[in-house]
Amino acid sequence: MSMTLFDIKGEFFRLYELAVQNDDPECEEAFNNALDDLKTDLAGKSAGYVHVIKQLDMEADECDKVIEAFKAKKEARKNHIAKMKNALLDAMDAAQLTEIKAGEYTLKIAKNGGKQPLVLDSTVPDNYMKIKYEPDNDLIRTAIEEGKEINFAHLEERGRHLNIK
Repeated sequence: MSMTLFDIKGEFFRLYELAVQNDDPECEEAFNNALDDLKTDLAGKSAGYVHVIKQLDMEADECDKVIEAFKAKKEARKNHIAKMKNALLDAMDAAQLTEIKAGEYTLKIAKNGGKQPLVLDSTVPDNYMKIKYEPDNDLIRTAIEEGKEINFAHLEERGRHLNIK
């Protein structure tokens, strides 16, 4: 069951309001102070915490959906731009034109900058290869777990998190 703002009462609603006003440093300080105030009687106020957490989590999920929708729109627009530019380029090539005056715009065909593209036609000889050395993390982890003395690495404690059911 998802919570709504109507399920959040009084001081927890204030905590929620402060949490979503994250662009103001004074609000961040007020949020931290409100959070500290609510830490007293933690067992009794845990449900209120969970209501705020669930509301913020639901809103974060909605933000992800909006972001994905805008990313899709952006990609579609970029694809349309590329197709339109290619159509103009093809038409100019067919007409053997390198420049067109189009109202307030001037279209010119130009070569791309940067390094020339390199295509490898066959197997590259060893003297043209790079060797990349990188740590074998699995091997290092196994050695430490087996109790071997390793002076260049160590294992950290696992982090912790709170499960809410």
